[in-house]
Amino acid sequence: MKISDLLAMELGESVSVANEPFTKIGQAEITLDDGTAMFWLYDDEDNMLSVAPKEDEIVLFHQITEEIEPSEVILFQNKEYEFSYEDAGVVKQVDGDALLEEEDRNGFSDYQSKDGETLRVITNENSGEAVAYFGRVVAEDDLSEI
Repeated sequence: MKISDLLAMELGESVSVANEPFTKIGQAEITLDDGTAMFWLYDDEDNMLSVAPKEDEIVLFHQITEEIEPSEVILFQNKEYEFSYEDAGVVKQVDGDALLEEEDRNGFSDYQSKDGETLRVITNENSGEAVAYFGRVVAEDDLSEI
């Protein structure tokens, strides 16, 4: 399955992502500050797929309940995550049940462990609310129809 197929899925459709079922209940399109489009797809199990078509990058994230304070190094589940990337953008479109509102500005910071796992902290710059996710990069080959 290709990234374009993933983004074209209808709400309620399911896909297998790295052998985990993912039923799309929402999708948000974010235009980053440099003009690049990023998509965040949500399922009914507090998971999010972050899709950056220009970079051919897909990251499967699981929402975490622990409060994560941004810093240069974060300790999570006895593992160190070092700051690796940050960006921000405006939500251009929301379909279905997404944790975002259109026109909200969101910033996010990514932290990487030595074994490639990622922590992402997303902060709604309008409300100040922050949500944290834990995940890993998946390849198009890890996507399959159910």
